[in-house]
Amino acid sequence: MMLYVSWDPILIGISFLVAFIASFVALDSAGKVATSEPRSAIFWRFSGGATLGIGIWSMHYVGMLAMKMPVMMHYDLELTLLSFIIAMLTSILAINIAVAGKTLPTKRLLFASVLLGTGVVSMHYLGMASMMGFITIYWNVALIALSVAIAFISAWVALWLAFSLRQNTHGVFINRVFAALVMGGSISAMHYTAMSAATFSSDGSGVVIRSHATTLMSHGVGELGLSLWVATTTLVIFGIMLFISMIDSQLRTSRLTDSLRQLNQQLEKQAYYDPLTGLANRSQLDNLLDLCLSKASETRSTFALIYMDLDRFKLVNDAWGHHIGDQLLVAVAGRLSACISEKMSLARLGGDEFTLLVPDTDEGEVEALVKHMVVTLQQPFCELSHVINVSLSAGISYYPQHGDTAHELKLKADTAMYSVKQEGRNSWAVFHAGMAQKTVDDPLFLQDLSQALPRGQFELWYQPQYHAPEHKLAGFEALLRWRHPTQGVLLPATFLPMLEKTGLIISVGRWVIDAACKQLHHWNNQGFQYLTLSINLSPSQFEQHDIYDQITDSLQRYHIDPMQLTLEITENTALKNLERSVQLLNQFAQLGITVAIDDFGTGYSNMLMLKRLPATELKIDRSFVKDIRDNSRNVKIVSTIIDIAHSMNMHVVAEGIETAEQQALLTNMGCAYLQGFLFARPLPVDKVAVLLQQKRFTLSLECSDSSQKKPA
Repeated sequence: MMLYVSWDPILIGISFLVAFIASFVALDSAGKVATSEPRSAIFWRFSGGATLGIGIWSMHYVGMLAMKMPVMMHYDLELTLLSFIIAMLTSILAINIAVAGKTLPTKRLLFASVLLGTGVVSMHYLGMASMMGFITIYWNVALIALSVAIAFISAWVALWLAFSLRQNTHGVFINRVFAALVMGGSISAMHYTAMSAATFSSDGSGVVIRSHATTLMSHGVGELGLSLWVATTTLVIFGIMLFISMIDSQLRTSRLTDSLRQLNQQLEKQAYYDPLTGLANRSQLDNLLDLCLSKASETRSTFALIYMDLDRFKLVNDAWGHHIGDQLLVAVAGRLSACISEKMSLARLGGDEFTLLVPDTDEGEVEALVKHMVVTLQQPFCELSHVINVSLSAGISYYPQHGDTAHELKLKADTAMYSVKQEGRNSWAVFHAGMAQKTVDDPLFLQDLSQALPRGQFELWYQPQYHAPEHKLAGFEALLRWRHPTQGVLLPATFLPMLEKTGLIISVGRWVIDAACKQLHHWNNQGFQYLTLSINLSPSQFEQHDIYDQITDSLQRYHIDPMQLTLEITENTALKNLERSVQLLNQFAQLGITVAIDDFGTGYSNMLMLKRLPATELKIDRSFVKDIRDNSRNVKIVSTIIDIAHSMNMHVVAEGIETAEQQALLTNMGCAYLQGFLFARPLPVDKVAVLLQQKRFTLSLECSDSSQKKPA
């Protein structure tokens, strides 16, 4: 006799809810794999797979309980446990295969899908076989085949979603909810398709069923017992997983906050003090100089600014190496510090350049001090591994005689120092008007600069950026050059401050954007559509109300995919007007343009505030890279920056790489993108064409597997 089957709509709804919750918890666990330490990642891979397996198994049995038949049903305990174990093991293995790597090749996805699909099908039909009701089941082969196909497709979809949504990007929660709905629906569809393939029958009188009821109850578990077991197991495990996930998220947030706080403290120290000598650096000098100017203006006092440079320092580096040069700089800093009093401020600007700020003093005292320092450095440095002789050239400017702004005082002290070098070195001089000033303040220089754009003298040069994990050329950074009619090709440091000061940067910036997009269009036509191009936006450009229109117009004019373009702004520029920056950069990000924070570590260095920006790229400033050593604190700072950037789903670019040692350290830390003279200097466009034609795209690098891939 064919049995009439009815369905409980409430239990059907509960079965789908179980599948949905299991899918969401599994996706959430997979998401934690990407940003966890290796041991934690193993836990989340196994727990995510176990949760998915329990969810599929629980959904199956709740769905079976939703089916009501006019006979007493029991379930074989051994087969039920076997179906549970199969669901668990196949789900754990499949999730581990799918989310363990940085990429998910089709072959690996196919293997994991077949494994999970086989487990789901086996679990379902073992569950059906566990039914103990003295009934006969007749199967529809076509529906069985359809249920198997749905199982494998569902497995493919589930594993692909688990891998694709493992990164905790903006809006990922909503995406995981929708993905869990899709996964839950797919799992439910497979189950109810398989159930519809079965037709049930029993003997007509029902005597057999009644006479064997006691036997059934002694050998299996009843519907009520099974429902309590399934419900209790599922709720307890899901509850534990969600609780662990919540605790883990809170701990991650706490650890991230602590790391950010420590990093900000380190960066603040790094921003104001030279890591090699411990002296104040250029930024701190600027702050101290501003304070001196303010105080001197109020009290009508005077102060001196002294620029100092070592003579023949380059010969030391060339003869004995940079490590000896570093030791010499530390020794020089020690001797100079011993010459000054507490009220004075000694700074290292970089290389072999030092600066001394002497407040509340007279000219006689300053000149006696400088003479003493020159004589002191004439003495051989015998404490190093080699006996080294160097000398000192110094230039002095006074406030207010030589200027009432920091720019004027620095310019004139620097001019006096170079005048000493031109006249024989190993001495000092006070600035006077007769000293030649070949500076950007020269009226002829300014006149040339104002005509450079209309005369077509500006050029874009391109420095390659390489993706270390794939050993491939990823793109270029566009760098501005001025081909001066008499002085040759000039670097931005020579003329960029004057462009900013005069406002010429606005028109030049428009030209840079247009020229860069035009060049991208040319490369695309040659078949290099994978190349990306980075453009630097100056503070003045970024503040322009139509900067968004400038960029989108150029993209449309040259038919450029926005994902090929990267806009670089400094952290100071981004944080100057944070609300506007967030709004504007979000507009760029929504187009697909990559937003990069340039020269990170030289400004505010506040990653807590940078979290608000839609930036996906962080460029470590060359000053960190230059002084990096295995035993230096820069290693720890850079490593922390990279780790935190990765936890914020940002990829990292290191610029200014000049040695294999720097490259090895950075790639081992997980820095995926490399740029610097070690690989290639900035190239004019004709040299780039040669590079591309020769297909010199690969590097021989020892790269870490932890590097993150830059989005296309």
